[in-house]
Amino acid sequence: MQGGARAEWETLREVLVHEPGIEVFFALLSPSAHLYERFFDLEGARREHRQLRSVLHDSFGIRVRMLSDTIREGARQSEEISTGLLSLAEKRFSARCDGDACTLSPRTRQAWEEAAQLAGRDPAHLCLIACLNPELIFGDAGIRTELAHPLHNLYFMRDQQVACARGIIQARMAHKEREAEVDFAGLGLQAAGYTPCGRISAGRFEGGDFMPLGDAALIGVGPRTDENGVAALLAQDPGCDEIAVVHLPGHPLVAGYDPMVAMHLDTYMNIASEGVVVGNPLLLSAATVTVYDRDGGDYRPHTETMPLDAYLRGRGWSIIPVTTLEQLCYASNFLCVRDGACVTPDTEALAPDVLLRVREKARVSPEKYGPLLRQAEHDLQVLRADAEFFPHKKEVYAHGLEMVPIALTNATGGYGGAHCMTCVLRRG
Repeated sequence: MQGGARAEWETLREVLVHEPGIEVFFALLSPSAHLYERFFDLEGARREHRQLRSVLHDSFGIRVRMLSDTIREGARQSEEISTGLLSLAEKRFSARCDGDACTLSPRTRQAWEEAAQLAGRDPAHLCLIACLNPELIFGDAGIRTELAHPLHNLYFMRDQQVACARGIIQARMAHKEREAEVDFAGLGLQAAGYTPCGRISAGRFEGGDFMPLGDAALIGVGPRTDENGVAALLAQDPGCDEIAVVHLPGHPLVAGYDPMVAMHLDTYMNIASEGVVVGNPLLLSAATVTVYDRDGGDYRPHTETMPLDAYLRGRGWSIIPVTTLEQLCYASNFLCVRDGACVTPDTEALAPDVLLRVREKARVSPEKYGPLLRQAEHDLQVLRADAEFFPHKKEVYAHGLEMVPIALTNATGGYGGAHCMTCVLRRG
């Protein structure tokens, strides 16, 4: 099947997801070292993920596929998937001797040779190997296990691919520890029957920076996607006539570089329905757009840069504003499931934990994060006084949107909401 998505507001039919697993435990030992925002309760995150899946399936009739289950089932039914899983596990596993192999006891040598034979292992075992990237180290003192780059961020299934009008194109991750996610997710796509139609081969490009708009698409350039990645995607032809490349140099309220506060395009804006955008006005006006038109087989820029909000209004779109605090609480990281209906994080439930983290940052670096903290604390007072935390805002009701809030208070601690956690397989 081709799969993919022509527009963000088309009816969502099928998604691929990964429930946070044991790999997240290791990231939580040092959250910031593994691209997470904060420490969180792993079991709580798992419960929230199950609730998200339940709402998608039970309330909206969306087929929800689990990544590892899909791969395991595919490996049992298809020699191609089975071979692909074994190959991936072999790449992600090693067994070596610490010191002179000649001094190993016969028993340890036998264990070493046994460990290297992955053929014949069951698919569930191979999936865990692919996820955890274990290394067994044999020596005279015994055997120890190390984990090098487990796939800590795998549950953010948006990023490893782009769902566009032409199908599904595999991405190219910005961080080394996430590189192997692309192959793992790609095996899941193949097992689900959605063979990717292309792959980004240069630069950086992550799926959270891509939004299809029917005849056009938005592509965010920032910490996770660069110009080379954009050029590589355009060379793959995402299947639309106009591409709006969005540059956000940094958060205006942060004095210096912080790659996480507006990491992807979907962390500060999103599409709620055809013609309606939800976004933070400060960032929408700070971001600039260059429009590319398809010219034969190539995309060429045809306008001077303009602010993102001006580009959206020029297309006749309405903008529902969210505050800086709501933006930090993943207000724009909702998932549109059909035109005008979305599943969204509950920003009010998230606000205490997010503010606590911003306060800690401002305590350590007051000049850098002081303005961001002051704005977020001001927003909290106003939002509480008006009882208008997203999605419970008058503008949402005025546009007739159906917003289903979920308390993703733990799962968002890895830096992402409902949009980030779902790989779109098929819309329309």
